[in-house]
Amino acid sequence: MFRPVERGCPEGYMTVIHAHDLVAIATKVLLAAGTPRSGAEAVAAALVEADLAGQEAYGVRRLTPYVEMITAGAIDPKAVPRLGGVRAAAAVVDGRRGFGELAARAAVEHVRRLARQYGVASATVGNCGDVGRLGGYVRTLAAEGAMGVALCRGRPLAWAAPRAAGRPPLVAEVDADAGLTFMIELVGGLLTEPGQATREATGGTVIVAIDVAAFRPVDEFRQHAERFCALLTAAATPVAVPGEAEAATRASRVRDGIPMDDDVWSELAALPGGPARI
Repeated sequence: MFRPVERGCPEGYMTVIHAHDLVAIATKVLLAAGTPRSGAEAVAAALVEADLAGQEAYGVRRLTPYVEMITAGAIDPKAVPRLGGVRAAAAVVDGRRGFGELAARAAVEHVRRLARQYGVASATVGNCGDVGRLGGYVRTLAAEGAMGVALCRGRPLAWAAPRAAGRPPLVAEVDADAGLTFMIELVGGLLTEPGQATREATGGTVIVAIDVAAFRPVDEFRQHAERFCALLTAAATPVAVPGEAEAATRASRVRDGIPMDDDVWSELAALPGGPARI
């Protein structure tokens, strides 16, 4: 299932574990904390996807604070997101004090469906825990032929777009200047948690989907996107194509396993349902 490997210093080791095994461990931890299986599997998969992409801050290291929040009553592990406030291409997802990953996933599903009908659609996500890695949500939209934008209080703006078939979507998280930061705080906070100060609100996420097919043939868009990527890499000063480094990290970790720091592995081992210590 997993193995310790040398980390480069004689006294230190880290654990390398395959993604499916890490999903199984995270699922067991969430089940032990009272999460129904469907929710536990979905949250576990989202956390491991972040680790696969090299975004460890949003990975399984979050299990310890999640369990603590469940114990304290701050997260209801049985909560199921609720869709409301649908008006044409706009929707409101109420996380009902549950996991942010579940609420954001529900929002992605709704905006993709609505974007197919209206061309552009948006959803707010609130009343839930932190939604985790924004890049994963817009990547899902891009993989289905849409452009995606996601913003959340205190985060860079995330966007994604499709590329040619067989190529990873273009995905980027853009650091905000002062003006954009203010906009994200205002939109992500007040739209999702009216009546609360933006920095005290929870969830605070807006997801937008733009259906490429509503504006031009998807295959044509993909071809032009690929040509643009080629121009970036062929420039006198090459520019990294957004999403390629993350895709390479994911491919490597799917093949070779995910390296886990000792402290994170020890925290997982200390949780009910966690792995046995090595």
